[in-house]
Amino acid sequence: MKRYVIGLDYGTDSARGLLVDAATGKETATAVAAYRRWGSGEYCNAEESRFRQHPLDYIEALDTILRQLREQAPEAFSEVAAIAVDTTSSTPCLVDGRMRPLSLREEFADDPDAMFVLWKDHTAEREAAEINDICRCGDTCYSMFSGSHYSSEGYWAKVTHIVRRNPRLAEEAYAAIEQCDFIPALLTGADSMEKMRLGHCAAGSKAMWSERWGGYPPRDFFERLEPLTVKLAEHLPQSNYTSDHLFGTVSAEMATRYGLPTDVRVAVGMIDAHAGAVGAGIRPGRMALNLGTSACHMAVMEPERLGDRVIADVFGQVDGSIIPSLVGFETGMSAFGDLYAWLRRLLMFPIDNILRRSDTIDASTCEALRKECEDKMLVELGRQAEAIELRDDSPFATDWINGRRTPAPDQRLWSSIMGLTLSTGAADIYLAMVEATAFATKAIIDHLAANGVEIGELVAIGGISRKSPLTMQMLADVLGRRVDVSASTQACAMGSVIMASVAGGFHDSVEQAQQALCPPADRSYLPQEERHTLLMRRYEKYRAAAAFTEKLVNQEPYSK
Repeated sequence: MKRYVIGLDYGTDSARGLLVDAATGKETATAVAAYRRWGSGEYCNAEESRFRQHPLDYIEALDTILRQLREQAPEAFSEVAAIAVDTTSSTPCLVDGRMRPLSLREEFADDPDAMFVLWKDHTAEREAAEINDICRCGDTCYSMFSGSHYSSEGYWAKVTHIVRRNPRLAEEAYAAIEQCDFIPALLTGADSMEKMRLGHCAAGSKAMWSERWGGYPPRDFFERLEPLTVKLAEHLPQSNYTSDHLFGTVSAEMATRYGLPTDVRVAVGMIDAHAGAVGAGIRPGRMALNLGTSACHMAVMEPERLGDRVIADVFGQVDGSIIPSLVGFETGMSAFGDLYAWLRRLLMFPIDNILRRSDTIDASTCEALRKECEDKMLVELGRQAEAIELRDDSPFATDWINGRRTPAPDQRLWSSIMGLTLSTGAADIYLAMVEATAFATKAIIDHLAANGVEIGELVAIGGISRKSPLTMQMLADVLGRRVDVSASTQACAMGSVIMASVAGGFHDSVEQAQQALCPPADRSYLPQEERHTLLMRRYEKYRAAAAFTEKLVNQEPYSK
């Protein structure tokens, strides 16, 4: 009897895979594959907030992961019963009638608009503003479940932007599908929309699908927005599925290529942050903090306790997302680790622009020095920041370097650093940024609590939760409560493992699978009362700076 499952996690920079015993949760093999084209910066332009990924990166990553897992544990690999996938979202791509991304066709191979539009791509801000205008003026606010403010990170804003600026692609496109729908289609060989089972998480959280209005917004909504989107909307099925359901079985081609059993079940795709929450053991009263390049703070609640209420200013509120039997809330920050990475990139200026052009050092030494500085920069900043005695008048910052996601989504907002003096150093600025991300987390939790979503426990996952004690202690001190860190180093992939175990028939529900498979916390950060008192005074400065920023931005003409 087959007893193994595979969880695949497609993140921003790389994909990961876990081969796990579905009965015990024991990790038998792990694999990681970086995206080659993305890693070299192809098809992206940060100045335009354009971030695109070629589907070949995803296909090659899948090939690498499956081969690595098979090589590490050939016997277990031959006993795989199910596979589940999570990916970033909203990360849509225009496809033809065979569900093939247009960038896989020769004539569009190098067209960024024919590729997957990554979650953090903000080129569709104008389209998002138009969607919000339509929602405000109509009888139904189709963005009510995304804070009554549709974001440029959302599916329809991105799709509208692409077809509007690229009519040739619009003519060739049959529909647009999310990355979390593409990977299961790739595994199963689904080559028509009739063979697809679109994921409920992405449809409800990112594409304004709701049972309240019978699916996606009606035809007249898209006619008002952009007529080129009408056919794309009409080609999408009105039904979708939670990630504990079956998408299909692995194709004969995939089974032969990788030595998989021919009856491997493939689960419906899921959003990576949601999968991470599941892998961290999220439940009512326990919030999962997914701390990576961005931050997704997720909570769940029993539907009978919520009733028909819609909580304002939340990035996503969807019945059945995250855990199918509960209402899922997705909140968070558009930039978390990206905020720290920005500072590192800024401090790398002399190496990238002076040392690399210097005649006093050879090229290989220069590159070795550059890599060492890049690798150790944030570690050293953190070490020095930990030694700083925080005061009321220490520099402070706001966190919206990539806009605000929650509460009250607004991608126009920008970050700021205040309280600088001639004595301010790099570590002071880094500490202010770490503090700002903790303050933003407090604002999110306070907003949910004020609307009846109780948060009693906090569990963190993601790279930052394991790599930055400074950040984690700051979170505990600002929030005034214990913050646990999940023992799983691949919580998103573990969430997919849990979904695969349910789709594969090993467990009857996601909750049951969580009890059997989720690892416990392996470290905790406790709040320091004296520091919490100081930080609450500084939090008032953060709120004042935030209000000032919003007022200033709203005075400026909208020109993006």
